Order: sequence, then C-alpha cells, then structure tokens
Amino acid sequence: MKRWFTAIIISIFALAAVSLVIVQLVQTRRTFSISDNMFNVSVNTAMEEVIRQLNGEELQGDGSVAFNYRDLDSLIVEELLLVGIDMHPVVGLYDGSQGSFLYSSDSRQEDLLEESPYRYSFLPQGVVSSNPLFIILAFPHSFFPRFDSNLYLYVCIFLVLVIATMFVFSLRTIANQQRLDKMKNEFISNMTHEIKTPISTISLACEMLQETETKNTEEDAVSQSPLSTYIGIIADENARMRLLVETILQSSKMSGGNFQIKTDEVDMHRIITHVMQSFRLTVEGRGGGIETHLDANPPIIYGDELHLTNLVYNLVDNGIKYSAKAPHVVISTSRDSHHFILKVQDHGIGIPKADQKRVFEKFYRVSTGNVHNVKGFGIGLNYVAQVVRLHHGSINLESEVGKGSTFTVEFPI
Repeated sequence: MKRWFTAIIISIFALAAVSLVIVQLVQTRRTFSISDNMFNVSVNTAMEEVIRQLNGEELQGDGSVAFNYRDLDSLIVEELLLVGIDMHPVVGLYDGSQGSFLYSSDSRQEDLLEESPYRYSFLPQGVVSSNPLFIILAFPHSFFPRFDSNLYLYVCIFLVLVIATMFVFSLRTIANQQRLDKMKNEFISNMTHEIKTPISTISLACEMLQETETKNTEEDAVSQSPLSTYIGIIADENARMRLLVETILQSSKMSGGNFQIKTDEVDMHRIITHVMQSFRLTVEGRGGGIETHLDANPPIIYGDELHLTNLVYNLVDNGIKYSAKAPHVVISTSRDSHHFILKVQDHGIGIPKADQKRVFEKFYRVSTGNVHNVKGFGIGLNYVAQVVRLHHGSINLESEVGKGSTFTVEFPI
C-alpha cells in the first residue's frame, strides 16, 4: 500500500471520527436539553394543580398552615404520577420571612432544597401574605441527570481511540498481507525463471535428437527406430511444461495490478490452428477429435499474441482433460459489428451450477464428480479471465453436468 494512499485514508478517517464526535455531542446535548424541558414542564403542571388545591387552606393565628404536612407529600406525588413522573421528591415548605423551613420531608436534604429551582409560591386563600410561603421540590435521583459535556466528550474520545486502534491494526494487517503477497509473487517469479532453464535445455536436446533420428531414418529406410516416438513424447510434455510455467509466471505478474500487455494485430485463426496441431496427437490417441468452425472474417483483433495463444490453449486443454471418454472439442469463431466471438465447447463431465461462478477464481478447483482425478492447480481459468480482462473483453460459461461446457469469449473490435 502506497504511503500517500495510506495518509489519505487515515486523514479521511480522522476527519470522519472528529465530525462524528461533534455531531453526537451536539445531538446528545440537544436531547438532554429537550428532556430537561419536558421534565420541568411536567413538574410545573403538576405543581400548578397542587397550588390550586392548597389555596383553599386557612392560616392559623400564628401564620402557620392548618393542614397535615404528610398530606402535602401524598398530594404532590399523586399529581406527579398524573403527568407521568414516577418519582418521590424531597418536599419542603419554606417561610421566606424567617428564612427557615416550616416542614421538610427529609431534614438532611434541606441544603439541596434551598438550591433547588423548583420553588413555587404558596398563598393560602389567595391572599397576599406578609409571610411568603414556598413549596420547594428537590429530585436528588433525577431520571434525567444533568448533561455533563466533559464526561460525554471523554467517553466519545475513548470510543474513537478504540475504533482508531482497530482501524490502524486493520491497515497494518492489510499491509502485511500485501507484503506477503508480493513476496509470494516474487518467489513464484524466481522459481519459474529457474525452471525455465532446464526446460530450455531439454527442448534443445530434444531438437538435436530429432535431427539425429531424421538422418538415421533417411540412411536406413527399412527399419525405423521407436526413438522418434519417445522424442515426440518428450517434446510434447516439454511444451506442456513450458506453457504451465509461463501460465504461472504471467498469472503472478497479472495479480500485481500494474501488468501491461503489448497489443498488435493478431490473427486468431492462425493461433487456433497452431493450438489444434499441438493437441492433435493427444486427442487422436484417446480416440477423439477437434472440430472447428472458423467463420469470423476477418479474424483480426488487437491484443497480445502470447497471452491470446495461452488463452486458447488453456480452454482447449480444459475441454480435453475433463472429458471422461474420447474428447470432442468444438472451436468456433464469429464476428459482429462490435465483437470478435470465440467459443470453445466440449462434451466432458460438465461443471455443477453451484461452482460455475467460482471457476475463474485463483486456485479454485471443482470438488465434485471426477474432477480431482485430473491434475491441475486451479490457475488456468483464472489466467484466462485475467487475459480477457486485460483485453477489455468478457467471458461467459454455460455448463451442464454430464453434457459438457461452453466458454464464450468476446473481444471488442
């Protein structure tokens, strides 16, 4: 992962996290404010009804109120319940002239009562008295606690730090995975290059043996040594190994994301004919055949000849390998106003519908039927899909178990 890309991602995350904290802080402050206002309105509504009922009480000669103070508690709790507040407040009756409480339901909470904003003027018989009386309520365990912005901010910062830690950990894990993937690709590249050397040596030795055998055959036309047959087998298997190594190498390069192809005019019919000749002995040896319908005119597209050859080779090779009986492969080409269309059809064992979406994944192999009886690494069709993508084309698979498969590749003209 490039440094500048990582820096951009971290910056975006930091901006989003800070914005989230600000939005949540503002929204929570607003929620607490609305809750407080609704609570205050409900308390005021209940106390208005309490005051209305108490205004009929008479004063004693000494200015005290002639009623049972316990009844005051019950009346207030009852009215609070009617407005939806299921709480038992501390209640006090305060004499403003003397600066003392005539009554408090909890004498230990008188300091809290003096600081409480829930203070209501009480005028017995509706007459203004020289001794102002107040009913004071206090809610020491309010269901709606006061909003502490600092505490909430600290909680938000802590949660953001936890998320940021997980985010950084994820980035480091992704970076390590990419580093390991790069090391794997480098290993595959080095390994395939090393394997290419003995393959080239075998190929050269095989050509020299073929030349020697040809001279011997011309000199002795009566009896022909089976050496030429063995040399042909060696040559065919060497070519197959060369293609496998090249497929692994190119697939590893393509997975890097920066792979570029070299485009030129390519004759697809010439490629198909060459691939057919490569498989002719193998197919005929199993009693099968390759059928062609090359109808595209002209058969020219712009692409990379090496990779297009490997693409056709892999599709035909799959059709042959996954045929339980004598392989029969049909290769057809056509052309419309926008695309060159290549179809490779076989009459093999087919691919289950559940696996058809995954056959183009790297290292994926179908695990049902007799598929595991065929050797492979699960990179052939993935390589084909990557070649198609690099040529801005599309590939489609139609298959039915027991009846075979058809791969349709479309290249833009």
